[in-house]
Amino acid sequence: MSLISLPFFLLTTATVLFYYILPKRWQWIILLVSSLIFYATYGLAQFIPMLLAAIAAYLAARWIQEAYDAEEGGTAAERKAGSKGNLLFAVAVLVILLLYAKLGNWVLQGLAGLLSLDGNLMHAVVALGVSYYTFSLISYVADVYWRKDRAETNFFRLLLFVLYFPKILQGPISRHKSLAPQLAQPHKFDYKEFCFGLQLMLWGYFKKMVIADRLAIFVNTVFGNASDASGSHLLVAACFAVPHLYCDFSGCMDIAGGFSQMLGLKLEENFNHPFFSRSAAEYWRRWHITLGTWFKDYIYMPLMISPKLISISKNLRQRLGHRVGKAFMTVVPLIAVWLLTGLWHGTKWNYVVWGLYWGVIIICSTVFAPELKKLTKALHINTETGSWKIFQMVRTFLLVMVSRIITVPGDLETSWNVFQNIALQFHPEGLVDGSLYTLGLDRPNFILAIVCLFVLWSASMLQERGCIREQLAGSNIVFRWSAYYLLFFSIIIFGVYGPGYDAASFVYMKF
Repeated sequence: MSLISLPFFLLTTATVLFYYILPKRWQWIILLVSSLIFYATYGLAQFIPMLLAAIAAYLAARWIQEAYDAEEGGTAAERKAGSKGNLLFAVAVLVILLLYAKLGNWVLQGLAGLLSLDGNLMHAVVALGVSYYTFSLISYVADVYWRKDRAETNFFRLLLFVLYFPKILQGPISRHKSLAPQLAQPHKFDYKEFCFGLQLMLWGYFKKMVIADRLAIFVNTVFGNASDASGSHLLVAACFAVPHLYCDFSGCMDIAGGFSQMLGLKLEENFNHPFFSRSAAEYWRRWHITLGTWFKDYIYMPLMISPKLISISKNLRQRLGHRVGKAFMTVVPLIAVWLLTGLWHGTKWNYVVWGLYWGVIIICSTVFAPELKKLTKALHINTETGSWKIFQMVRTFLLVMVSRIITVPGDLETSWNVFQNIALQFHPEGLVDGSLYTLGLDRPNFILAIVCLFVLWSASMLQERGCIREQLAGSNIVFRWSAYYLLFFSIIIFGVYGPGYDAASFVYMKF
């Protein structure tokens, strides 16, 4: 059941009606039933890995909590040390399930080859949303172990936290201590929040159906025939690939967040206008925020306070100088984070290179920050001017565009060919001779895509200065409802449909 389908609309409508009509003590049960129905539409086999993950996290957290609450059993430090095995048990189960989802088919196909079996008969069950709920459950158990959260005593409430259907497909990667209490609390109908949520859903559908799916046609057509495409067409496709991913992913976040707001729930923010970023580090603080904060809290910070790494750093400072030792404590955690980030997105080599690409950029900008500052000063660059800020934003966009070329074609060989064609076979006449309109989008649709990107940029500029929904709410009724109708009918009229259209093909679902 896609977020863009009639069954989803019917499910959400029924959920909202029962949620507010029935007694408030049943609200969390209604959400659990709706989530189970939503998940079941993808196949009952999906439940097995999800249930194993939920059970492992539930038991481990309960055992840890019971040890902490016990009056006997040693000091608090001793009880924490004794609970470490429970934490490791849960993390091991969750990581194994995640690896099975990522590598299961590859392993089974290898076994089929060794045993001379038909590889078509051996397939791993790729659990829906496994990358998101395993990370959420790892953070849940870890937070209970670190005493930042308390264990859930009701398994079905934990199951709702795992399965809450607006976020199960693409996140955000929610924290138990943030979302679970909201799911458990009763919520009164709030007209303003309901309207705001509906508006956010409409904006999400506009980004997904009008912008992302239109750009996807051009991007997929060009990169699908990358070996024969001219460099100019590949460059345009690479430029389009950046807002395509953003509108696809953030559109889903807006749909999930908007529906949740209609129910009185607040999901974690996952995007904060990343293309206004002036550096790679800032870009990743604004893009897929919940993934970045997860890696920061559960990988980066534990490595930064690791006694072994601190000891190595001290030895390097004594032998090679303060800066080398400090750089070591920057490089190792960041390399680990970005290598794992790449593997989280995919197990092919292009995702490994993609992760290292971003890791190297951020490491270099951090380690060589003093030299970059001296260079800027030597060139007499005024870093407070608007032109310099625009240059930094354009530079960040180009860095993102290069990263998209690494992943979109599907393999490193094709990506390398794309870079070569852009550099050696650019053919600028391809930008003005009309051939751009033969690559999936005709002239009207190509122009419409450009206009929609301008609308997106304008809306983002306004959002940087404040909440557009609040501004609309304060406008006169004619202007306000004209804006609503314009957005609604833009989706109906300009949304991408027709042969070959796959409403379920959100890019980040495959992660």
